[in-house]
Amino acid sequence: MSHSQTAQAHQHRFQSSTWRLSLAFWTQCLFFVVELVGGILTNSLALLADAGHMFSDVGALGLSYLALRWTAKPPTSQKTYGYHRLEILVALLNGLTLWAMAAYIFYEAYGRIFQPPQINTVPMIIIASLGLAINLFGVYILHPAKEHNLNLRSAFLHLLADSLGSLAAIAAGVAILFKGWYWFDPLAGGVIAVMIVLGSWQLLREATDILMEATPKHIDLEEVSGVLEAHPLVDKVHDLHIWTIGSGIYALSVHVNISNNEDRDCLTWELEELLRHRFGLEHNTIQIEGPGFHDPRACPLIRLEGHSH
Repeated sequence: MSHSQTAQAHQHRFQSSTWRLSLAFWTQCLFFVVELVGGILTNSLALLADAGHMFSDVGALGLSYLALRWTAKPPTSQKTYGYHRLEILVALLNGLTLWAMAAYIFYEAYGRIFQPPQINTVPMIIIASLGLAINLFGVYILHPAKEHNLNLRSAFLHLLADSLGSLAAIAAGVAILFKGWYWFDPLAGGVIAVMIVLGSWQLLREATDILMEATPKHIDLEEVSGVLEAHPLVDKVHDLHIWTIGSGIYALSVHVNISNNEDRDCLTWELEELLRHRFGLEHNTIQIEGPGFHDPRACPLIRLEGHSH
């Protein structure tokens, strides 16, 4: 795929993702009010937990939308990579928000499990069912875009966890209505909290890896090193680093030792093409080191005016 085709595909994904995120945000925002009022009127912890989680969805989707818009801004002299890392920060914040919400639900569930309150089950089931429909709609909307962007994946996980929470709230309502198991409501709230933690663990781990500039999981550092050293003009590579700037944007820096300085210019271009086609690496910095490079006496001493040592 040519550079122009890649840019067009990226722009199409951006427009589609923006539209999907905006639609999911407004539907969640509208139903959050409905579920919050319903949870208060029915006195259901499962419903209130689901409403609280939906509120975190609203915040997460809003932050994700803003981050998506900001990543489209061009680079500046201060932010030479642009704002791509903003999506990673938002994904990390979304994951931590999910954990904070889970902790609060655990706290409330513990207090209610021994003294379950009276709950209006029929309205609870109706509202939870509507919430499930809204969440599944959001999951459907964001599913096609979640693989291209960690930020969108975090928003998708919010809605998926909320869908499971709505199912738990419905199950609690049915158990109370037909069996009188009022303890099932705080139990369902606890189950929701567990699902939130489990669902967001991978998200937090991936966001942290990116911020720590870890090697992308789909790239084998040893394989990249071996492919570069297999080039007939390359003697050895060292100081190889590969990291993630933003979703789908990877950078590489490497030092390459060669035995013939005459091959320097062509070799850089050939290695660039090799990395691009073999591993999809576009942002590469390759430092060619010719014969005698490691001998300090082979390098002329350069004195700049006002910077002499």
